[in-house]
Amino acid sequence: SSAPPSKRPSQGYCMIISNNRVVTIEYKMVDKKGDIIDSSDHGEPLAFIQGGGSLFLAIEKKIEGHQTGERLTFSLAPEEGFGVHDKSKVKVIPRGQFNSKDGLHIGMQFFTQKNGNDLPVTITALNDDEVTVDGNHPLAGADINIDLVIVDVRDATEIELKTGKVQTDEEIYAASGD
Repeated sequence: SSAPPSKRPSQGYCMIISNNRVVTIEYKMVDKKGDIIDSSDHGEPLAFIQGGGSLFLAIEKKIEGHQTGERLTFSLAPEEGFGVHDKSKVKVIPRGQFNSKDGLHIGMQFFTQKNGNDLPVTITALNDDEVTVDGNHPLAGADINIDLVIVDVRDATEIELKTGKVQTDEEIYAASGD
């Protein structure tokens, strides 16, 4: 008779999440109202190099030491996620400074230059004379709830560690098949 799934012997060594390991997760991020902010549903699971800085540091800290098959649910405060809302990033600009005076609408996003960098801003208010733009992330100030399942953990390849980019299985096998 076959043992129930929970009693079967392990299918090999189970890696623990630590720096320089490739971690693959399925996840859902929701705000306080339960509205989905981001999710791996209807797409590929998210793969990243632990310690590589591609995720919020708070998420990397919460999953450190866990392993494949574990499900974690936790919340991130604004300062651990998209940041606190910074009033200094909200500016009121004369409408005449905009090239397209007619096509402007609340919620419109565009890039502005600051110190040579492109910064995304969102129009949050406008009238005939002025446009209010907000350079905060749209989710700044939001508490975020995360539900994730660890799908896979493996050592990163030398190429992944050099580039900081997770390779597909095909890329790994192609590189090893000299």
